Amino acid sequence: MFEAGCDQAAGLRAHPLREGPALLAVASPAQPASAYELLCHLSAQLKAQGRLPVILDGTATEAAERRSGDGHHLGLLHALNDSAICGLGHPADGHEWLVMPAAQGLRALQRTALTAGGTVALSRLLAPFTSGTLLLFFAPAHELSPLCSELQARVVVPVLPHSQAAIDAYGAVKLLHMAGARPVLAPVTSADPEQSLDTVLATVCDCADRHLGLDLERWSEPVWAACAQEHALTRPQRPDTFHGLRDNRFAATGPSPVGAMPSLWS
Repeated sequence: MFEAGCDQAAGLRAHPLREGPALLAVASPAQPASAYELLCHLSAQLKAQGRLPVILDGTATEAAERRSGDGHHLGLLHALNDSAICGLGHPADGHEWLVMPAAQGLRALQRTALTAGGTVALSRLLAPFTSGTLLLFFAPAHELSPLCSELQARVVVPVLPHSQAAIDAYGAVKLLHMAGARPVLAPVTSADPEQSLDTVLATVCDCADRHLGLDLERWSEPVWAACAQEHALTRPQRPDTFHGLRDNRFAATGPSPVGAMPSLWS
């Protein structure tokens, strides 16, 4: 009973505690539907590794109100404002993972970050979700930056096989970097072997190095989930950040600050 490694707690030590909820931001391109493949592949990888992927779609808007049985999907704003909603993360029957519209919820979190700081905004976001969830917050780069900048969070920038890929990716990289976030390139490989992204990646990385002094990280598709788990933001450990997380005062109405959009290529 008391031999080293064979006491009553040995079983607990051998079974690691399930990780708490975490967040990874993913910048949506000009045509959001073109990046859903990345979200699905990443979610499938995370699920295979034992996590509960949740896609928070900041390009889709929640219903203004949600009443039981009204047919509307549960949105992020509803979860943020209703303390009775908790333990989210498990998908509904017939679905592989949970997907929630999140445009209004993201605006509420932007206001929280502005008034109370990014750490409180992150805690408020993670509060409704169960242990083991990894939230993939999919939204335009300029919408994510107020939430991620203070936290110096990594934000995944999809690089897609299309003619404007370099412009789209560099524009997102520059905006996020100037806001204080940490952009990461994630090339989405094409089934067409002639659509190589090597030139696009080289162009974006070269522009980031020359104009921003930035050595960009790149996550290849086979390691998306491993990198996501390593670098996702987790709940802050300071207990004082949890007071009032579901309090509507943190979602006071009013426009979110919007800065001028800088030129993309200088």
